[in-house]
Amino acid sequence: MTRPGGTDMPGGTDTPGVADAPEVVYLDVDDEITSAAARLRRTEAERVAFVLPYGSRLATSRINFRLLAREAGTRGKRLEIVAADPSARALAGSAGLTVYPSVAVLEGGEAAVAWTAAEAAAAGSAGTPATGTSDGTETRIIAVPKVADPIPTVGRRPPPVRTRTALIAALVVVALLAVGGIGAFLYLPSATIVLTPTAEAFGPLSLTVQARTDVSQPDAATMSVPARTYQFPVTASQTFTTTGTKVTEAKATGSVTFSNFDTGRSNRIDAGSIVATDSDIEFRTLATVTLPPATVEFPFTLRPSTASVAVEAIQAGVSGNVGVGAIDNVPKGENKNLTKVTNPDPTTGGTHTESPQVSQQDVDAAMTALTTALQGAFDTQVRDAAGVPAGTTLFDETKALGAATPSLDPATLVGQEVGTFDLGLQATGTVLGVDPAPVTAVAEQALANQVGAGWQLQPGTTRIDVGTPSAAGDVVTFPVTATATRARIVDHDALLAQIKGLVLAEARAKLDDYGQVQITLWPDWVSTIPTNADRISLTIGSPAPRPSASPGTNPTP
Repeated sequence: MTRPGGTDMPGGTDTPGVADAPEVVYLDVDDEITSAAARLRRTEAERVAFVLPYGSRLATSRINFRLLAREAGTRGKRLEIVAADPSARALAGSAGLTVYPSVAVLEGGEAAVAWTAAEAAAAGSAGTPATGTSDGTETRIIAVPKVADPIPTVGRRPPPVRTRTALIAALVVVALLAVGGIGAFLYLPSATIVLTPTAEAFGPLSLTVQARTDVSQPDAATMSVPARTYQFPVTASQTFTTTGTKVTEAKATGSVTFSNFDTGRSNRIDAGSIVATDSDIEFRTLATVTLPPATVEFPFTLRPSTASVAVEAIQAGVSGNVGVGAIDNVPKGENKNLTKVTNPDPTTGGTHTESPQVSQQDVDAAMTALTTALQGAFDTQVRDAAGVPAGTTLFDETKALGAATPSLDPATLVGQEVGTFDLGLQATGTVLGVDPAPVTAVAEQALANQVGAGWQLQPGTTRIDVGTPSAAGDVVTFPVTATATRARIVDHDALLAQIKGLVLAEARAKLDDYGQVQITLWPDWVSTIPTNADRISLTIGSPAPRPSASPGTNPTP
């Protein structure tokens, strides 16, 4: 143990020093146990020192100090007593409290030391003698050694004791008061308690219920309900008009005559050379021709050499049928001033004929139209819900049309020279269906499962709101919002057994967990619930919200 000045003392505890200064509370002469306990509860410091004046009503009974010590222990506080009156210190010390003769000693003056009763007896110190409690515990007494300067005291100075008789009379009065206080504490106290269990909004809870094809019964544990796949066979057929055309064309043929006006050399024109009309209708020569040099006849007549060759139109069709002289453009690379070309006769034989023929485009368009018709027939059957049990909801987003089978191989239609053709498709469609009624029941059970230990749902307060479901694959998900009012479960006899003998603060704290509580103790200075159940009246009211509860509170389950 260390003195405030730093000197080590024998013993197992340390005297609180200046760094651990207590909150000092000055009591009035008329303060009783109830007001003192209330002031103790209002303090926030862990170490509290009550300063008692001479004649304090609190110092008339040891039981008062015992009650204060219990109240301090319950709240985790360390209570100490400052009293100049030796009898007050003796009573407080016998209740197991640390006592001081003055505030100066409490505040840790140089001369102040904390000793146990055994140490005080062994050292024979001056000051208040150490005493022990009736249960054998040691009392911590603050002893003040003799010093030159007097120690200041608290409260009124004690009246001088004139005679031994007066002292004896005072001790008798104190004993009577103590005995009377103990008797009143054991036999007179009673408690009237009214508890209104808490009722509060529970939720909203956001739940998710799934409808699945692998579930046969509603299950609140897995939050699932049954779903079923429904099948619908559908067909579609139609006669289609052929839009394809078979075109037959032939190339025009004829002949052209080349003329060579070059007197200096001959000109060779190879087969495949291209001649053309002014409108760019082209012809290909079918043979090679050689033109000798041109000759000059007397006196100055130029005689070109000529050669004819068969030609064929480059493009098939009637466009190759041209008139006499229409072909006048020589092949590329020829000097058009020295080489000339013409067709002495019209070209003929160019033809163009058309007939209906089924094309790939016709078949593709027919398949597209039949697929659309097939889907429409499927949609109609789902809408009509033929063969579906009443109350079942079919989810369009789960509709699936299987592979379609054509009435004949579409590839065999391509190339047929017909004006119309017939084609059909058949398939089986599926859709997911759910009876939503069990969703509400599953959500109600899930809400009840999450209400929390010690709570129960109030009948008739549950509300289940099922949102818009969404489907993906073979699962339909229902968003659900669940709300209710829950109330505290209160067992009268069990609760009564728990609060018997508790300090008022402990009892109130325990009952506050269940709801709003009113506790009335008699007499009013009593701060402990009676241990006798016959002295306790516990009334359980109807559940109601706490007055301070905010609307819309979402409690934790």
